[in-house]
Amino acid sequence: MKLFYLPAIILLAVSCSNEIAENTDREENILRIGEIDTRSGETSEWVWKTGDKLTVTANGQTAVYTRTAEGKWSCGNASFTKEALGVVATNGVNLSFNKDWIVQNQYIESSYRQADYMTGTGSLDFLTINGNLKHMNTDWVINIIEGDGWNGKFASTMNDEGAEFATRTFLDGYLGYLIKAYHQGSTFRFIIPTRVVVKGQNINLGTLTLGSGTGTPQSLKGKTATITYTFEGDVNSLAGKRLTLSVTLDASLNLTITGITVKDFTGMDVPGELKP
Repeated sequence: MKLFYLPAIILLAVSCSNEIAENTDREENILRIGEIDTRSGETSEWVWKTGDKLTVTANGQTAVYTRTAEGKWSCGNASFTKEALGVVATNGVNLSFNKDWIVQNQYIESSYRQADYMTGTGSLDFLTINGNLKHMNTDWVINIIEGDGWNGKFASTMNDEGAEFATRTFLDGYLGYLIKAYHQGSTFRFIIPTRVVVKGQNINLGTLTLGSGTGTPQSLKGKTATITYTFEGDVNSLAGKRLTLSVTLDASLNLTITGITVKDFTGMDVPGELKP
């Protein structure tokens, strides 16, 4: 099993792509959402989904905007008007997407998205709010690659609904939350605040547990394999970063880390459905 050392490869460059959140429904005098840029680096494929909530605060007043099925934004505060707010300073609008908390069960897409915490500022142009958001947490992607000895059973084992990857968080040296990763085929991913990234040598990143369904060979049902790593850098440098690990798994459950990349937190799609 290989260890990897993150600080040597952390990329500090931050880029910004222009993604547009369409206007809200045009209620009279209610402020609308215009262009919201997100610091998502390499792609403009960010997708707002129905039910997403954007919290907007200006001059002590707050409104929560909800993404509608029609691709617009509905304001939850009828008093959030130009007249009520008065003069708003440049970049005097605070924006946030989701909350600064730990989401434990990220096994399904909607829960995984709830862990993606973004904040930023914006400005009011007549009745339209434009602004910028950036990712505050770090996204971990574990790509499991077929190793030796699977005899054609690797794909069905990875697709077993019972298969899961879980990681344990720590904070100030105390045992924290157990987080179950989003699972799609042989890819597992989770988003966590940088403050709970565990530092040190030979750290247990997480444990892969194979399922007990018909897709998993009888001899491997419920078996586990653990990924370890070394990280002694500045955890704050991981904010807004996506760490992608390529891990080869043999049927003997020997795990080997074969590659790691650290890039800006992009809106890259998980094949099939997910654009976080």
